[in-house]
Amino acid sequence: MTMADTTTATAITPSSPPIRCLGPFQISPTIYLTPIYISDAPEQHRILNLNDSFFKGLYSVSMTFPFPKEEALRFSIYQEQERVEQGVCQTWAIRSTVNGPMIGLFSLDPQYHREMGHCYHGKELVLNGASTTTPTMKGNDDDDETPLSCGGVGYWLSPEHAGKGIMTDVLKFALTRLARQEFGYDRVHGECWTDNIGSSRVMERAGMRQVIGLPIFVPKFSATKDVAHFIHDIPIHP
Repeated sequence: MTMADTTTATAITPSSPPIRCLGPFQISPTIYLTPIYISDAPEQHRILNLNDSFFKGLYSVSMTFPFPKEEALRFSIYQEQERVEQGVCQTWAIRSTVNGPMIGLFSLDPQYHREMGHCYHGKELVLNGASTTTPTMKGNDDDDETPLSCGGVGYWLSPEHAGKGIMTDVLKFALTRLARQEFGYDRVHGECWTDNIGSSRVMERAGMRQVIGLPIFVPKFSATKDVAHFIHDIPIHP
């Protein structure tokens, strides 16, 4: 099935409103972002079973190793349904050609702050004394107490394409093009385990800066993992 064929699998009626941010977005001559289709499930299944790095590196409870075929199919179907229901695409396949197989995934979703609380202009998360469980937002004292609109990034890339700068270019594109123009975000967040040096470097090279990260209990590991948290404030252009 070609990518053109897969668009017919989405349940869109003539009266359905258009779906925003579908793309394709061309980031470079060899990097594209397009929607995830049901036909991507076999390749997703293959990539996620190349090694156990995805299981170790992703928070998702459903991420197991080996990763089952039915879960890859379920995820692909969910992505099609989600963008139709919400009217916006927030998760894309990374491809080396516009109609080629997926080589990775990138998402830019609304950020759920959990224990962090809301973000505000000129303020960042700090810890109260030596405690790592009572963070607060501190910074410039001004009259603007309107919470920022925040997005959160998530991504993975096939190890077959690692070391080429692909994910850094994708993240830079998201920060400079998608975050403000498509979603109206003021700040973008990203997280990875502190021992995931590769992912930390991707965010640093894309222009994000590390701030306080809170430990997270990960059920699939039955353990608490330390988190490296990164942010990027989107400049407002006239």
